[in-house]
Amino acid sequence: MAYLESNLGRDERIISKAQTSFLPIIPNAIIGVLLLIMFASSDSFLIGLIIAALVIVPKALRIKLTELGLTSKKIMGKYGIINTKVMDSPLGKVNSVSVEQGLGGKIFGYGKIVVSTSSGGYNFNFIKSADAFRSAVMNQIEEADEERIRKQAEQLAGAVNRRDA
Repeated sequence: MAYLESNLGRDERIISKAQTSFLPIIPNAIIGVLLLIMFASSDSFLIGLIIAALVIVPKALRIKLTELGLTSKKIMGKYGIINTKVMDSPLGKVNSVSVEQGLGGKIFGYGKIVVSTSSGGYNFNFIKSADAFRSAVMNQIEEADEERIRKQAEQLAGAVNRRDA
């Protein structure tokens, strides 16, 4: 996950990295194999091979190029092949994190994580254990809020002590 590590800020640590699942590629692989079988006996095997590759490779690249991670201060990610979308949002700007799963996702344990921020929405597909990642984000948001409140209280107490001294 090169994007996450290369974009860490000062005093920032990685809490969780989302892993992608290659199981969603199974239907594409089945179609690709059927195409190869269909074209195997004809003179146009090369055409069948090209079509099979066009069915399988784009989805494999979309899965491989999806990155999502949670740090102590923000949620970061990127996805896309040609049109890449990058998200780098402080935890305080995250409005919601939800998980969408179809039947295959429920059976095989992957889903789409939808992150809504003040600047827009981001969809990260093919994420393994999407519910666990969502829970980690929500827990980190609560922890960051508690830390922010604690620091404010310390600053206020320090200001009051300096004034009374």
